[in-house]
Amino acid sequence: MKLVVEDEAGTRTIVPFTAGEITVGRRAEGGGLRLADRDVSRRHARFVQANGMVFVEDLGSLTGTRVNGERISGRRRLREGDLIEIGGYDLAVLPDDGLAEVAGPGAPPPLPETRPAPDAPSRAAAPMVPEPLPLPRGDTARARHPAFLALAFLAALLAGALAGYLVGAATAPL
Repeated sequence: MKLVVEDEAGTRTIVPFTAGEITVGRRAEGGGLRLADRDVSRRHARFVQANGMVFVEDLGSLTGTRVNGERISGRRRLREGDLIEIGGYDLAVLPDDGLAEVAGPGAPPPLPETRPAPDAPSRAAAPMVPEPLPLPRGDTARARHPAFLALAFLAALLAGALAGYLVGAATAPL
């Protein structure tokens, strides 16, 4: 079995299940898979291969792990064609022999589509990258981060309180 990882830019990486377990996170240690995205927890999820089946388990991440668009809790069995979303990355588990049939020798297979986008340009297959994937950039990654949303809410609340105080002080009788 192999884990195929694709970032927002369309860069793909193929990671074989050599030890039966792959831990995914921003600071993956001991041979884990590093996903450099602020929406990925230090230890985000774990993929386990046992008895010919593959399971994914969320490790208590803040932003969650999604399988086919549904946020999971605990361990979930994966089937061929399931799409796993972690931060700005799409992941899929494929059999070793399925890679040659689907994409030809040496080329990464296409990942299942999650959202139909008729206007969006198609993502071309990128070469395999042996290094960790780059940090996805852009306003969308920052804008959906929970800490950013909380900070924006607090700033708006403070601005509203200050405006109310100034209006009250300006209309108060001397």
